[in-house]
Amino acid sequence: MSLAPETIRKSIEALLNLQEIDAQLFKLRNEEKVLPPEMAQLKAKLDEAQKAYRGYDRTFKELDRERRALELRTLTLQEDLKRAEVKRREVRNTKEEFAANKEFEAFQKKVAEIAKTLEDRQKATQEKQQIRDEKQKVVESLEADLKAADIKRSERIQEIHQQIKALEDKRHDFIGQVDEEVFSIYERVQKIRSGNGIAYVKGLMCSGCFVSIPPQLALMLDKMDSVITCPSCSRILYPANDANSSTAA
Repeated sequence: MSLAPETIRKSIEALLNLQEIDAQLFKLRNEEKVLPPEMAQLKAKLDEAQKAYRGYDRTFKELDRERRALELRTLTLQEDLKRAEVKRREVRNTKEEFAANKEFEAFQKKVAEIAKTLEDRQKATQEKQQIRDEKQKVVESLEADLKAADIKRSERIQEIHQQIKALEDKRHDFIGQVDEEVFSIYERVQKIRSGNGIAYVKGLMCSGCFVSIPPQLALMLDKMDSVITCPSCSRILYPANDANSSTAA
């Protein structure tokens, strides 16, 4: 590349300002893509709470089905018990009386057993329902928190878009001050270096990657008769003793 030293110097000075903008743009665009930690934590808690709720809800429904089946079984046995009672009153001899009493007592025993089982199921069902309802409240609370956080994030995204637009407008102004060939080098590097395409040199060290540069490159950099890039990170190098070096990355 054959450019006048003054052209290179002015281009790089403009790029130093451009780099500040690109660093901000990179940060804003990254923030736009990455879910905030607090939202990620809320989402994880919500997923866990929903899983717990589904587990208790499934158990509650299973117990409730058993309870309803036992209630139906109780009704059937009570009808059987009534028929056994009628049959017992209609006996004609001792043998029939013995058999009727035995059948009646058997149904009584079954009714009592089912009643005890039903009582246990009702108690267990109520306990699971109470826990399930508590878990549901946790889920609803987390859903509300996540919705509020999402609204806040949406508002922040709008702010980011506005900031990006303003920075892009400023960026366009600085691009007009840079030689096209110099800009093409910078643009290629900053895209892979998080908006950082220039690094200053102090003590024969690149401030971008902290790798020492050859002395001959430092001499060429002092002359500023060509664009010098770091052999390690490919950033455009700029002398630290320049008046604008404090703005370099």
